[in-house]
Amino acid sequence: MVVSLCLGIALGVALYLHIRQPPTPFTQRARVADQLLLAQFYQLKIPHEDIHTWEEPQKRGRKAWTVTHWEVTLPRGVGSETVTAQLRQRIKETCPGVTLTTTRAADGAGEVKVKVDNLLAHHLILRPPPLKPPKLRPRIAIVVDDLGLDKRVAKKLLHLDISLTFSIIPLRPFSRQIAQWAHAQGREVILHLPMEPRGYPLKDPGEGALFVSMEAKELLRQLRDDLEAVPYIRGVSNHMGSRFMEHGQKVRLVLQEIKERKLFFLDSRTTPKSTGYQIAQELDLKAGKRDLFLDNEADVKYTKLQLERLIQIARAHGKAIGICHPYPSTITALKEMIPTLEKQGMELVPLSQIID
Repeated sequence: MVVSLCLGIALGVALYLHIRQPPTPFTQRARVADQLLLAQFYQLKIPHEDIHTWEEPQKRGRKAWTVTHWEVTLPRGVGSETVTAQLRQRIKETCPGVTLTTTRAADGAGEVKVKVDNLLAHHLILRPPPLKPPKLRPRIAIVVDDLGLDKRVAKKLLHLDISLTFSIIPLRPFSRQIAQWAHAQGREVILHLPMEPRGYPLKDPGEGALFVSMEAKELLRQLRDDLEAVPYIRGVSNHMGSRFMEHGQKVRLVLQEIKERKLFFLDSRTTPKSTGYQIAQELDLKAGKRDLFLDNEADVKYTKLQLERLIQIARAHGKAIGICHPYPSTITALKEMIPTLEKQGMELVPLSQIID
């Protein structure tokens, strides 16, 4: 309806101008061209917010007129060449004394100049629609904890065609060697830092552990020894630590040292009262937190169900972090789930690509 009305007005004015002698004034011819432009844009269903106009006064000797500038974002599937070809035909049919020339603007947009009686009346920039950013696939990071005691299981993990993050406990018989293998094969390595759990000494984090009872100097000395014990590390996660991670002052000391070394931190969330992630944010330290433990039960079926849950979390939030352990059942579950992860559109990434 609006298009028909605009075209009717334009054609009516054009016919009137064509019959009347002598030729009509510049402003009337410019107005016809203006109506044709509007009719063209309405026909293309271009929203008002995608059409921007402003006027610029011009003067040449005693001649004064106004140039109307148009900046138009075209709809998808419509090129500036198509628009200008249609405009050129309409102008030729209905607007004597009006000409149209086209060029390319510096940024690649279509540039159109409409002249009336050889004076520029309309200057148009026809821009293509902005490109839609590619839709990101949901990302999953899977961290394998507790590595360093068994080099055979590490080799099995390295044979899996999946991007795993190797979380290695320091000062274990094969810690350094496994880190070297993982790094050589392009796997990401982090330090799995032992910390005091609730129930110690029945629950023992092993050599290199940090304890709440340590003074700052002793704590930092042990932390630095642990950091140096595993090569190629990109970040740090806590091993056990259900007691230590609740003590914010101690955690802050650890995270400050991690930040100074330009590493990141993964809060394994071994306690619901963990202060790790919150303090990391306060320190502006890159950090993440575990979404799921995948193998609290060393059972293939259970681990596969947890991986399905991890997929759901990633789909809902765009990303998810799962932690598992080097159990035979876990390796089997991971191997069997690789096709499912790919079919579900998940992107398996190193931990560093998923943290804040």
